[in-house]
Amino acid sequence: MASRGPDGQGTWWDEIAGLAFRRLAIIDLHARSNQPMHLEHLHLVFNGEIYNYRELRSELVSLGRTFQTEGDAEVLLNAWATWGEATLDRLNGMFGFAVWDSRQRSLTLATDPFGEKPVYFASLPSGGLVFGSAIRALLCDRAVRASPNEHAVEAFLTHGVMPSPDESFFTGIDRLPAAHLLRWEAGHHKVKRYWQPGRVPVPVPEEYPEAVLELRELLASSVSIRLRSDVPVGTSLSGGIDSSAIVALVAENSESADRHAFTASFPGFARDEWRYADEVARMAGVKVHHRVEPTAAGALEDLRALVWEQEEPVGSLSIYAQMCVMKAAKTAGITVLLDGQGGDELFGGYEIAAGFALRSEKPGTAIRQIARAPIPLGGLVARSMAMDYLPAPLRTMHRARTASPYASRHLRWQTALGEAPQLGWITDEDPLRRELLSESFVTSLPQLLRYADRSSMAASREVRLPLLDRRIAEFAWSLPAGFLYREGVTKAILRDAVRDLVPDNVLNRQDKVGFEPPQARWLRAKSLQECIGQTLLRDAARHRGLYDARVIKADLDAGSWRDPRAIWRALNVELWLTRFFD
Repeated sequence: MASRGPDGQGTWWDEIAGLAFRRLAIIDLHARSNQPMHLEHLHLVFNGEIYNYRELRSELVSLGRTFQTEGDAEVLLNAWATWGEATLDRLNGMFGFAVWDSRQRSLTLATDPFGEKPVYFASLPSGGLVFGSAIRALLCDRAVRASPNEHAVEAFLTHGVMPSPDESFFTGIDRLPAAHLLRWEAGHHKVKRYWQPGRVPVPVPEEYPEAVLELRELLASSVSIRLRSDVPVGTSLSGGIDSSAIVALVAENSESADRHAFTASFPGFARDEWRYADEVARMAGVKVHHRVEPTAAGALEDLRALVWEQEEPVGSLSIYAQMCVMKAAKTAGITVLLDGQGGDELFGGYEIAAGFALRSEKPGTAIRQIARAPIPLGGLVARSMAMDYLPAPLRTMHRARTASPYASRHLRWQTALGEAPQLGWITDEDPLRRELLSESFVTSLPQLLRYADRSSMAASREVRLPLLDRRIAEFAWSLPAGFLYREGVTKAILRDAVRDLVPDNVLNRQDKVGFEPPQARWLRAKSLQECIGQTLLRDAARHRGLYDARVIKADLDAGSWRDPRAIWRALNVELWLTRFFD
């Protein structure tokens, strides 16, 4: 785990528990803030940042607490000693932490509200528990019996579906989901959710301008506290609305003029976003805008490193572009990067959200929206209704038709019978709110956050996500549907909240990209085709029963892939199985 913390390590143990930590120093760089950290009978290891640590520290001092450091870890430890589990409702941050109480002989693990920082754990036959931020760290314990999660592997290979938020691709290793707490004591553990997003007061439909101003204030506050750092802070910039908004808000709220932004660019690719990103960087007064240019040759060279660092299969080669950006930030000496992830899940940025938004409106309003929209919306409404109401046999037939052509024939039908992961607590009657909560905690955001954490940690960088502030999330999910989707425009209120800061060329964009490489073109490159053939047509791969070797060979002979995304998943799965199990 050295790359997750290159600035030092520490260990501590008693007769029952042991804690180990690698430090990436961000706040209070002095050795006094090293971990594990101790306060009487409490012992802490903590990954992430508590952004509102200054405010919490002042409150704790007023209650009689004293401090030896200037860091956020000591604030978290004192807060836990003062308020216990109630601390979690006071934190504004991203975190995965463990507190061992040597007096009660109990362990508490906790994750942040969105699961930005991972916590994996394995229950041992002895009743013990092994936990950590990285799966490969858990695999070092010989008592951990891990094997491929066959259901997860097959669903990903065939349909691109990720495991449920409490699972991993490894049988025997679980993930503590976002906003959850695990308590271990006397050989037994229980997991519970500590935060369920509630509704907050928001302006009524006639007060849209007031809502725009309120969102702007929340965004400024969130960005401001996420700029707290004792090391250089920069930004990732794709050229889309979300990351552009963050870059612009950093410019408005940062005292430093020495600001860096990093953009993945693919010259000659129709979906290259450099021109948008560069216009944003210029308007925001970014001092150095780094153009990072990943290539197919580089992807092939780094392929096995990508598999190792991500630890689990990934959905596309955009993750490679993300890793290249993080390496560039490391080369430039920028330790912390702010990014715009979460905007689509909070504000309805995906195309299908428009269908749910219209269903959340009153019938008359929805009809007027459909009539005025620049694109046909009836199909989106129908698709959203199909997701909720389509009978199981029809869903099975649809999944079978859209399955990967490279998965074995029996696997295509076998996995079509399964259902996508669900969360039982998401029972909201409002169609749009229910969809956005599902995207945030089940279908979309969990995997994006997993990629972001591992890509950044591979280069010893930290990513901070201002949009994933509980205050912003609950505000967004409480807004009327018409504030998010207006006159055929998605994320309307977010666009309007930064309209004076972000170029119109970006705010008016309707396409969605985000560090997207020319994956189909890359996978047609001779070197990558040879890699795919050597990997998927060898005897070991054929014997797994996962792939349709006949279809793979036919496409190799033809020199093109009928489904580039699906062939990437097959290659990724086979390399992952080879690296971690063979």
